[in-house]
Amino acid sequence: MTTNFNDTSSKGIIYFVLITFIITYLMLAFVYINGGLSYQNTFAFLMAIMFIPLIVSSLLTKFYLKRPISSFGIKKGDSVKYYLAAYFYPFLAVGLGISLFLLMGLGKLNTNLDLIFPTQYGIPVYILLFNYAIAPIFPNSIFAFGEEYGWRGYLQDLLLEKFSIFKTLIITGVIWGLWHAPLIAMGYNYNQYPLPGVFLFTIWTIFVGIFFGWLKIKSKSVLTAALGHGAINAYVGFGIFFAQTNNQLLGVPFGLPGLLAFLILAIIFLWDLKRSYPKDF
Repeated sequence: MTTNFNDTSSKGIIYFVLITFIITYLMLAFVYINGGLSYQNTFAFLMAIMFIPLIVSSLLTKFYLKRPISSFGIKKGDSVKYYLAAYFYPFLAVGLGISLFLLMGLGKLNTNLDLIFPTQYGIPVYILLFNYAIAPIFPNSIFAFGEEYGWRGYLQDLLLEKFSIFKTLIITGVIWGLWHAPLIAMGYNYNQYPLPGVFLFTIWTIFVGIFFGWLKIKSKSVLTAALGHGAINAYVGFGIFFAQTNNQLLGVPFGLPGLLAFLILAIIFLWDLKRSYPKDF
């Protein structure tokens, strides 16, 4: 590994981070000026923002690095087990988080499933189950790919040319978290504590990013990370339903028990990476 930061790949990292942040922050500034999260087009902006890392990294890959677009992991991957891990990871993380939440006596378990299965609107349960089952694949993984090609594909791979696996995963997680900072500061995920939420969410992205990084490194495919990201977006919110609390700092998935759960899993995935790649870890 080299620590020369004047070469093309190093500049590719810097250009990617700067351009991606500038475009994203400008778009979120527009949302803020127009009412923040209450702005009627906020959701459309958030969906568009998810593709900024893909667009910027693809252009840099093609015209600056002059590498094939596929060079950062656009392929099937080595094993189906990583797709299964990506799909079921949120259930494990949320389940562990809820268990810690109850063991720590931070609230009570909500067993009312009306919010998850709103059959009062005439929607059959099997339709809801089907929608939940395919959500990580379609449409979530499509939008998640917009982020993951940039973060776990382009950025992570270029950082690995400079740093160890551990440092790369930490740096990527921090950058990914700070990329969300204006959105979190507007109250997204932490409407009770927006400014502390920026710090806490960055910790969360480091832990979750370790898993996504593990998927990319082990499978050699960014598609597994995209599925994992899609699954997180589909299922991680279940923790809010089941772990009932009035304090977001004590809830799941973004409060104390949630962070502990994701930390425990992150340590396991780091251990596996160290075991598999001792010289590069």
